[in-house]
Amino acid sequence: MCSVAKPIIKQIRDNREALDFFETVSLPAEDEKTQAIIMNFPTVYIHNWQDSGAFEVYVGETNNIFKRTRQHYDAALNQPGWQSKLSKKDASLFIIGHEHFNKSLTLDIENRLMHYMMSVERVKRVYNLRDNPQTSYYPMGEFDEIFGKIWRGLRKENKNLFPTESAIKDSAIYKASPLHKLTKEQEKARELIIQKVSEALEKEETKQLIFIDGEAGTGKTVLTSSTFYELYCQAEESNKALKCQLLVNHDEQIIVYEQIAEKLGLKEKYGKVVSKPTTFINNHSENAPIDVAFVDEAHLLLTQGKQSYRGENQLKDIIDRARVTVVMFDENQILTTEQ
Repeated sequence: MCSVAKPIIKQIRDNREALDFFETVSLPAEDEKTQAIIMNFPTVYIHNWQDSGAFEVYVGETNNIFKRTRQHYDAALNQPGWQSKLSKKDASLFIIGHEHFNKSLTLDIENRLMHYMMSVERVKRVYNLRDNPQTSYYPMGEFDEIFGKIWRGLRKENKNLFPTESAIKDSAIYKASPLHKLTKEQEKARELIIQKVSEALEKEETKQLIFIDGEAGTGKTVLTSSTFYELYCQAEESNKALKCQLLVNHDEQIIVYEQIAEKLGLKEKYGKVVSKPTTFINNHSENAPIDVAFVDEAHLLLTQGKQSYRGENQLKDIIDRARVTVVMFDENQILTTEQ
């Protein structure tokens, strides 16, 4: 079986003049196949620029790269969004094409690029982070090979922005990212959790508990981060206010989730959305409960006072301070008597 073709990767300055030059001068000088792939096939693109030594990126896919890019430039004139930064920074644009690209394949390429870019240490913000994973299409079997060639091609252009795939997959942010492609079981669980949360909030119910039990390695962390982020995405799309907190016990995981919240833009828009259970309990009142509290590794919650916690049951105290509490639990990991 023949290996799939190499992707076409073009990097240009990210402004109207450079895009016009690429469309009218550079691209017409390429071979007919390259012209056809860029002009007539779906493409994936990455806007990127540096801010205070760190990268910010926007990943997208489109059926018309020239029309879509000019729409972004037009948006920069009318709104203070990420597009306005393109003219203020020394931005560049990667345009990625392939002879087997179709809508489903480019959406999956876009999804994984967003997942990878968020996991890069030097990337501090990724825009357009609402994923849209595809299920079954042709040529789904070529996806990994095509993506690997795309990533290696991008790495040749910029090793700081595109580190090795192994470095990406070893990062703690990658492992806890909400952008993982979920299994069917995880998707069903996420849909059910969101349904129950939405129903409880609509009925203005309080002190509701959703309990997810699973052993280590069953994907509870990914399910937690994915559901947590999806709730914020849906609230934003519906223009609804949402107060949602992710409660984590381990110092290392707190740092990871805080970095994820910052890269997703949640921290900038909603403030502190990640904290330790005791911090949450001490800083919130039963008289003003938040909408949803997610508790990762709830088996570590305390059932008696210890150090800065002066209560008798952390889970009860959290439930009293949230309309809905979603806990991820593994009874096999209870290690001490106060848990």
